[in-house]
Amino acid sequence: MKLPAGTDGGVITDPQGEEANQQLMGFRGAVEIDTQLGQGFLLTNHGTLIAAYFKDMSGSFKGKSALDHMGSVQSDEAGYHQTFKLRLYSEDEFQKAVEVCDNEGLMLGIQKKEPVAHLPHLLDETKLKKMLTLPGVIAISAFFEGFSVQSLGEADFEHVAALAEDLLRAGFKITREMDMGELDQLILETATNKIIIAPCGDLFLCVFTHNDAQLGLVRVAIKNLQSDLGGVA
Repeated sequence: MKLPAGTDGGVITDPQGEEANQQLMGFRGAVEIDTQLGQGFLLTNHGTLIAAYFKDMSGSFKGKSALDHMGSVQSDEAGYHQTFKLRLYSEDEFQKAVEVCDNEGLMLGIQKKEPVAHLPHLLDETKLKKMLTLPGVIAISAFFEGFSVQSLGEADFEHVAALAEDLLRAGFKITREMDMGELDQLILETATNKIIIAPCGDLFLCVFTHNDAQLGLVRVAIKNLQSDLGGVA
């Protein structure tokens, strides 16, 4: 695949920074993403994501799966770096890029008005893996704006993230209208399973368990994550 070269729009070495978010909100073109784990790009139109692609040792990812994978391969390890190189596009170049991405199957089904490069700070992978070993825990997903960005275990994470987002909206409305204070955790329980949803920094954490899971241990693990991030504790 060959995208238009465009015009050099500079390099962002701190994509998580607020200044970078503001810069990208007004940007139209391709964002080349280079990490120690892989490379890819986003096509964006003034903060609206249009298409995505990412490739690393595990394979090539297109569209929404590329976004999910880019989030999952971020690392907090010392020395890890992520660089965004910007290609500014004219109207003609942008339309050509859209055509290329469409032909390659990179288009996103859902376009969101948000800072294009605001990939949220991810949760401690080691603690998530430890949580997955707790008795009865089946799967864990951290999601952001309805998209799963970290996932462990076996579950339909995209579906879980979308449904959990709906449940959270209802939970926030109830706590607000009932004057119950800030939402800490939501627990949905059936005869066979439990789902616990909790805010964790920029993200929301969803833990899927069997019904006989030791809920107290899971809740303590969640609170430890929240406390680490300065959130609800």
